[in-house]
Amino acid sequence: MESQARVFRIPVFSGVADADIAPGGGATVFLRLGLPTDRAGLVAESRRGFPVAVIERLAEVLDRPQQTLLRIAKIAPSTLTRRRRSPDGRLSPEESDRVYRIAAAFSDALDLFEGDASAASGWLGEPAKALGGTAPIEHLDTEAGATQVHDLIGRLEHGVYS
Repeated sequence: MESQARVFRIPVFSGVADADIAPGGGATVFLRLGLPTDRAGLVAESRRGFPVAVIERLAEVLDRPQQTLLRIAKIAPSTLTRRRRSPDGRLSPEESDRVYRIAAAFSDALDLFEGDASAASGWLGEPAKALGGTAPIEHLDTEAGATQVHDLIGRLEHGVYS
């Protein structure tokens, strides 16, 4: 019996072409956030810093308090206020990257739940045995935790009991 090697793939935007993120399913999250839908555009916008309004929009699409997102993205409320008042009204590239991590996980969860935003958001907030009994959203504060969440979504997409 041959053993199959596990091939690691970047879990974000699974099944989508490299150049563009399809405008259906979970990718609509980025459209709703006012962010580019192509990978190069997302990278450039992240490096420049996302507009502060992305935080409010993400809280809305996730149906979560803004304070929850700020805690997970490690952005102090006072920092957000300062960013709002700045001339460019943008997050730093590091903050943008952490916000992206949350949006990408929601995008993948939305794909998992076939576009049902309520189910995807609910799943992110429910404790998961595969994550030690903690909610997937709580794992998005680190890259390693986000990888665990994306791996779990991939297993669920393939029917692997987790």
